[in-house]
Amino acid sequence: MTREPEKLEFCGDGRLPSMGIDYWITAKTYNLCFWLSSEKSYLYLPIEPTTIVALYPSGYYEAYSTTCISGIEHYLYKVIGLSEDVSSFHEVALKDPLLNEFVSMYPGWRLRSTSMWWALVTGICQQNASFKQGWSMLHKIVLNYGYRVSIGGEVIPRPPQPREVLEEPSPLLESRVGYRAKTILNVAKYFTSGGSEIDLSSMKPVEVERELRSIKGVGQYTARLAIALSQRRYELPPIDRWLSKIIGFVYGVDEKYSEEYWVEKWGSWSALASIAVTIALDAEPLRKALERIRCGKLTPDPGLKQSPLNMYGFCSVINR
Repeated sequence: MTREPEKLEFCGDGRLPSMGIDYWITAKTYNLCFWLSSEKSYLYLPIEPTTIVALYPSGYYEAYSTTCISGIEHYLYKVIGLSEDVSSFHEVALKDPLLNEFVSMYPGWRLRSTSMWWALVTGICQQNASFKQGWSMLHKIVLNYGYRVSIGGEVIPRPPQPREVLEEPSPLLESRVGYRAKTILNVAKYFTSGGSEIDLSSMKPVEVERELRSIKGVGQYTARLAIALSQRRYELPPIDRWLSKIIGFVYGVDEKYSEEYWVEKWGSWSALASIAVTIALDAEPLRKALERIRCGKLTPDPGLKQSPLNMYGFCSVINR
């Protein structure tokens, strides 16, 4: 579907402080391929009106919006995790057989956060799907809805909002999301019928999980992943069969107790550790992931065409 791009106005630029953060790794990890280039990454801020930031590896940024508002840098700080002290996470990880090499190689990686809406869509697309399948769905959803913005002569796809998805659900089916379409529509209904008025940030993580799981089709894994991606709260780990098998293999833990073990080990960083494992092992299928662990290959493979750190490859296959 082709739509006229919405022109955004330039709202200003600046430079983020270093603070030990690798802006390049942070911005490109698990980012959609058309929001990446060889020199910068595009980040949509989880605010209204539509606001996008072009972030360079040096920390220099340019902000664009339909209506420039004050405090854009504040929201960018949150998305990048500038005020997040991960030293205690690193302290545990550096002694961990699974993550020590990853945090040693990428100490400047931070989780890049997003809106609760898009975090839930991301989690839903991962339901019963491989990394490549799930992220192909996300790419196709954005492209098939056809919403775009124009900034400085460049045209950038933007993700659809809940209201837009409800008004026109057919692109979901065109994106081959299958049964997940019903769940995405249920989430869209939630956010357009009062859900957006609930202050999830004031609730405890277990309360947020309960609230999100009240949406038909949203299970524990999706809810917990969404909490981590949108709120930067990591107490509740998203643990699927893939991670449960890995925990059992690496630590010799009965899979029935994998979550209990993980929370005891990582505490308030449990969800961040879960996500870090997927990056370290390139979110490979379970058999390959276990083989890599056996061989001691515990850092991302730069040669892979598609991985959490190498998202560019999706642009060459999503239109096939």
